[in-house]
Amino acid sequence: MKCCRKELPKPDIIDGTAYFVCPECGEFREVKSYRVYTPEESLNAFEKEHGFKIPAKYIDYAGTHSDHVIKLPKNTPCTKDEYFGDGFYEIGSYLGLDHNENRSIFDSSWLVREWGLPERLVLIEGDGHEWLALDYRNSEVEPRVILIESEFNQYKVVANNFDDFVDSLIPYESVYDINGNLIYTG
Repeated sequence: MKCCRKELPKPDIIDGTAYFVCPECGEFREVKSYRVYTPEESLNAFEKEHGFKIPAKYIDYAGTHSDHVIKLPKNTPCTKDEYFGDGFYEIGSYLGLDHNENRSIFDSSWLVREWGLPERLVLIEGDGHEWLALDYRNSEVEPRVILIESEFNQYKVVANNFDDFVDSLIPYESVYDINGNLIYTG
């Protein structure tokens, strides 16, 4: 949970009610029936609630900031390169697993509707205009990883599954210099 653009400290929990106090502004929030889930419990809850099996390896990335980029495939018939920059996508922060907090995979359903994206996507990173997503349109068990832009819903498949996606991550400093100039030669 956030306030003043900062994550609030862990709450005091009394009889299932969580009490948050923002150290910046002093705002008080009370959340009834608050429960802390383990990552595994969150994945199971997500699967029961949404019907999609999240790759187990996602636990290692959920809620973390990345210092990686992904190399995008060349232009395909359904995409235009102007939406996907210089052929690389810089990954920001992966959505977390805690449905008590903002920016978790549990927000995918309403974010997909809000941005007019196709159904059967689980968003794992993005800012609204471009999203990395697990694409369950072809499989409920092993989703592809796609990068999709929200204006025309054009996308590129960046990996056939999450394991391949992880294997294709490139450290930021191998692609860009300290000024953000492209230096990748691979």
